[in-house]
Amino acid sequence: MTTEQRLSLCEAFVRLCELALALKIKPLPEHPACWEHDVDGHWWICINGHKETVKNSDGFDVEPFDCVVKWNGWPAGIFSPAGGVIAAGACANENTFIEALVAAKARAEAHV
Repeated sequence: MTTEQRLSLCEAFVRLCELALALKIKPLPEHPACWEHDVDGHWWICINGHKETVKNSDGFDVEPFDCVVKWNGWPAGIFSPAGGVIAAGACANENTFIEALVAAKARAEAHV
């Protein structure tokens, strides 16, 4: 693995981190389990910031540093800093997910 590959982060993960910073959430390891958030009327996320597997509010085991995504209540993806899988539908896909994260960050920053 090259240095460039090691330093490359999944864009969805980067945008999620930017949203978390804009929302001023406490550090992920300080949450009792996963941090869960309704991004907008469609997207929901949870991220495990612990070194061990923890269950989210749905009872789903979330591996360390993984993020689980739902769209309209349906499973839509799982990813980590290194990448993953997100739905590929017309409305639910990686691009629309990233757009939703960027919009949510803008809303959070507007309320500061």
